[in-house]
Amino acid sequence: MKKTFSILLCLLTFTVFAQIDRSQQPQPGPAPVIQLGEPERFTLNNGLTVLIVENNKLPRAAVSLSLDNSPIAEGELAGVSAMTAALLGKGSATIDKDSFNEEVDFMGATINFGSQSASASSLSRYFGRVLELMADAALHPNFTQEEFDKEKDILLDGIKSGEKSVTTAARRVENLLAYGKDHPYGEYVSKESVERVKLADVDAFYKRYFLPNNAYLVIVGDVDAGNLKKQVKKLFGKWKKKNLSTDPIPDVTNVSTTQIDFVNMPNAVQTEVTVQNTVSLRKKDADYFPLLIANGILGGGGEARLFLNLREDKGYTYGSYSSMGNNKYTASRFRASASVRNAVVDSAVVELLYEIDRMKKEVVSDEELNRAKAKYVGSFVRAVEQPSTVAAYALEIETEGLPDDFYTTYLESVNNVTKEDIQRVAQKYFLVDQARIVVTGKASEVLDNLEKVQFNESDISVSYYDKYGNVIDRPASFELPDGVSAQSILADYIDAIGGQDAINAIRSLEVSYNANFMGNELEAILINTAEEQKQIVKMGGNVLATVIVNASGAKVEQMGNSMDLPPEMAADMQAVIGIIPELKMMENESITVSGIEEIDGQSAYALEMKGQSTTTTTYYAVESGLKLKQTTVTEMMGQTQTQDSNYNDYKRFGSLLIPSSTSVPLGPQSVDATLGYVKINGEAVDTE
Repeated sequence: MKKTFSILLCLLTFTVFAQIDRSQQPQPGPAPVIQLGEPERFTLNNGLTVLIVENNKLPRAAVSLSLDNSPIAEGELAGVSAMTAALLGKGSATIDKDSFNEEVDFMGATINFGSQSASASSLSRYFGRVLELMADAALHPNFTQEEFDKEKDILLDGIKSGEKSVTTAARRVENLLAYGKDHPYGEYVSKESVERVKLADVDAFYKRYFLPNNAYLVIVGDVDAGNLKKQVKKLFGKWKKKNLSTDPIPDVTNVSTTQIDFVNMPNAVQTEVTVQNTVSLRKKDADYFPLLIANGILGGGGEARLFLNLREDKGYTYGSYSSMGNNKYTASRFRASASVRNAVVDSAVVELLYEIDRMKKEVVSDEELNRAKAKYVGSFVRAVEQPSTVAAYALEIETEGLPDDFYTTYLESVNNVTKEDIQRVAQKYFLVDQARIVVTGKASEVLDNLEKVQFNESDISVSYYDKYGNVIDRPASFELPDGVSAQSILADYIDAIGGQDAINAIRSLEVSYNANFMGNELEAILINTAEEQKQIVKMGGNVLATVIVNASGAKVEQMGNSMDLPPEMAADMQAVIGIIPELKMMENESITVSGIEEIDGQSAYALEMKGQSTTTTTYYAVESGLKLKQTTVTEMMGQTQTQDSNYNDYKRFGSLLIPSSTSVPLGPQSVDATLGYVKINGEAVDTE
């Protein structure tokens, strides 16, 4: 009986599904009506608009203060807004910085400041005091020379650490070329502009732009609107209104024909490619929702065309995406981009142009349209579940001039977008015939092929820029001086550090480096013999990990466990076993000289060694022969990791010159290590 029932159930299931036509996309149901609710709204006499949203689900509250000023050009003082943001919140005229921070920490609150904003959050029982502290610091700042000098040094260090960043250079030049250097979005913060900023400039910037005239205070959470209204008037009512003076924003235009703007970064191991044009688009425009969906189809994620083409199909990059901005004050940008291997830059440019152009020429499929709509519907529905959404949307209605029902009818607007709408806005805003193709990379590896790129059977002109957007001549093709080769450069390095005979007399070399990282004392010990390399990493005197490389392979020992490294990675590590890696590199005929580059003010030969999983580029000073830097690019499991190491201040220990300090960039910071000790053949050796 049970068997019969199972058979009947299977037949019934088959019959039901057989009646469904799977070739037809199911029709979407009617868009649900979104009820957002209305915030408590009032305006102070000084022009400050206040929005309060009560939500008692959790005993927390948050506040944000934002100034709806037009974009500000800082000119020769670019960086003054960043300095203003850094100095706000360092206490106030009535409470010093340490007392301010201690009180905030005691309450478990957070308070943050921008040059034209402030925000805070806390448990509701502390919110009154938190709001008071935020208002006090925002409206009565304590700008001191001491704090100014500290923050200025931090900003300058950040600029210095980004000097060799290909991505930083790419974004800087992309903005400059799109908007022009006199536009607020085209200027950039430099070492020179920051050094010109004085404390008086920060004070003047704050007084000119930090005004209540067009400011908005948004409060969300477990609060009593009636009581809060009184507190807001008390805290912000005396904030004085002034005439707000702003400079005119320059007009922005696109190029007349598509062109390639090449930015030379000799240290680039990957190339940043961006296709961009400026657009005039505001959120209240009729084209906003069609463009939202069009961008989603083109480059909105892992299911979009750019990603599927450049990553999934071609394998050029880890990801490729597009974006469409909107701005009520000035032009915004359409942008499609990817970070790709140097060897495929020209092909990546062609594929980016192809996909953008295809959006203009072909009607998108029903599947693509419905998938993109579903993504935005889902993200919107999830967003409106957050209490802060009501206030954020209400603020946008105020500042963007949106219809009152913009967000209550959001889903309907998304679902009303047609395939014809997509093609129409693509033709209007994706200006592939007036685009700047900004390519930031290593000229010696990508430029020759890049200059041959065609679009729609026409050549594309190429202009050349440095990393600051200055026009330059075409970077010269690399030519080695007579008699210079990879082997001669390695031989010069060996001679520079002590010579072949001295190295041959060494049976073991042990070197220790010490560093401080995030408050932790680290020690790295490197032990090299002719047959084995060992690296030991300690924290606080305890061994964290040991890496051992020998003829048998490579393994990591950690907390009593041992793990063999992948064979291809082990092979690359085995290729440089020895007292110094260069001895083994001398035997590798595949090593090539990829260029001459500037490293910390010194000309250096770049030697590239391609392994099975890693590509290592080592830089040797042309004049001294010493090793200055090493960049290792590792590709494993579809991901790419780049690691730089810099070698400085060589000192003699016995028969060898050894760098007494090294530095490894980690994000915006750098881990600096100093030499601890040197042992040659087991005996400690002092520097001469």
